Amino acid sequence: MAEGLAFDPRLDEIISLVGALERISAADLDRLAPGVNQGVAAKLRPRRIHTLAEIIEFGPDLIVALDGIEDPQNLGAVLRSAEAAGAGAVLLPERRTAPLSAVAVKASAGASEHLRVARVAGLPSSIATLRRAGYWCLALDPRGEILPWEFDLRQRLVVVIGGEGQGVHRLVRERCDARVRLPMAGRVASLNAAAAAAAMLYEVTRQRAIGGA
Repeated sequence: MAEGLAFDPRLDEIISLVGALERISAADLDRLAPGVNQGVAAKLRPRRIHTLAEIIEFGPDLIVALDGIEDPQNLGAVLRSAEAAGAGAVLLPERRTAPLSAVAVKASAGASEHLRVARVAGLPSSIATLRRAGYWCLALDPRGEILPWEFDLRQRLVVVIGGEGQGVHRLVRERCDARVRLPMAGRVASLNAAAAAAAMLYEVTRQRAIGGA
């Protein structure tokens, strides 16, 4: 913690959680945690990355799979929406995806720390495995055949969010049970990945809250 910080009750909460606290100069803290650190930095245990088999064994009702999201800000924003919607896990492919870096973690507003994250070698094969495990798999696609409220989203569900450029890749779309589109009333063709994920996951939350579409 930087020396000379003004009193803030949140600091007492941090101290009670971590137990051990070291006060250092603001300049030293900036070297340890470059960027906007608000005068506090912590060293965390390494993140545990799960396997797909572990996620299936855990059995969350909602899984979010990311297909080609390469912008760390978008990745963090999607993680935030996923956690807010009650997702129990997030799947990240080993290729064509932004790393779970400090930028992504910060953009998630801490949500990334509450999610089980799995790295998968191939998303198409992972989707097929999840379907065999009893999940319905939906691809969010501007050219999708159905609207979100036309599908029963209360089931065990995997929502696939595509990247900023190509969206959900063809092989992934073909493995999914359905392609869902968000209706657009304006002149733009689609929302960006983070905004589309938030809109789709809110509909999942809405249906589950009221008991149906």
